[in-house]
Amino acid sequence: MDVWNLVLYVVATLLALKSLASLMTHHKKVVVQQLAIEYTQELSQPGNHATEKNPSELPTERNPADKKASAA
Repeated sequence: MDVWNLVLYVVATLLALKSLASLMTHHKKVVVQQLAIEYTQELSQPGNHATEKNPSELPTERNPADKKASAA
């Protein structure tokens, strides 16, 4: 029975680490996207004449794994 407990703990640990990594990756993408939106809004204010990419050109696609996580 001790072997099965060890196997169960190892599998649970691997799943928890995978979930944590996925969550952190998704959070990073959301933060980067939010900062890009704020930056482009600051550039679009009157008085700012810097030439930058159009907000529609920013990457907005999500990772398929993130789509699964948000659907759950």
